[in-house]
Amino acid sequence: MNLSIKQFRAFLALCEHRNFTRAAESVFLSQPAFSHLIYSIEKEAGVRLFDRNAKKVDLTSDGEVFQGIAAGIMREFNLGLSHWHDHLNREQFNVSVATLPSIAVKLLPNYIEHFKQIQPKAIFDVKDLPSDYCLSAVLNEVTELGIVGFLPKENGVDSHRIYTEKYFLALNKHHPLAQHSEISLEDISHNTVIRFGPTTSIYQSLHVDITNNENINYIEIEQLSTLFGLLLSNSGITFLPELTLYMFQHPDILVKPITGDNLIRNIYLIKKSGKQLSKSSHDFYDFLIETQRIP
Repeated sequence: MNLSIKQFRAFLALCEHRNFTRAAESVFLSQPAFSHLIYSIEKEAGVRLFDRNAKKVDLTSDGEVFQGIAAGIMREFNLGLSHWHDHLNREQFNVSVATLPSIAVKLLPNYIEHFKQIQPKAIFDVKDLPSDYCLSAVLNEVTELGIVGFLPKENGVDSHRIYTEKYFLALNKHHPLAQHSEISLEDISHNTVIRFGPTTSIYQSLHVDITNNENINYIEIEQLSTLFGLLLSNSGITFLPELTLYMFQHPDILVKPITGDNLIRNIYLIKKSGKQLSKSSHDFYDFLIETQRIP
């Protein structure tokens, strides 16, 4: 049996109205065209589905069985159509972003809030990843956009600086440097510095004289939770960009500005070079470039 959705709709319309004229009007067909459609359905089914007389139209016993089948087919069709429309809407309004966890917590929510005032239907898919993984996610088209804290020279992406944050010194309140009203880079020599591994944006964006100073003892770590424990045990001092400071709010941990140098980390918005973005991602990309920094 080879029947179209149009035929099923016509059949169910006649089941509902039991009148050819009213049923034809309900599916926006002329009565001759509608009658031909019902005839074609019965021919395909191989049996009469309706008893017709001058006063009314009734379903045959075969028609009643066929009605249940047709109604089930139309329910499934309408459900599938609804799912398809939902999919198209998600694709149309979806904005996929890979970003550093600190940006996902402290910076991105403000951007999203302001963008949704312009595009309230936008749906954000955010992946919080280390900086190198954010770059890979964009290059491998896992996400359309990335927000990262460091860019290698050969990167394959278009980038725009959208934010600049300062570095601060974090240390235990019992550390000798905690008594200094001002701390310069010279004060840090001969101290133990806790630093992140070379693949992290915190390491990559710090000035090389700090990360590789031979007069400084280093403890190298990978996780912020490890850093938190080492600071609590007064095992060393560390440099942290301002967006990460919220994770180190503790009465035994102090955060101090660094004088005599301008230690910063630039935050970049990236997309794969040559890639055409979806409409909402393109709108969000342009929005961030135009907005630059939202307080």
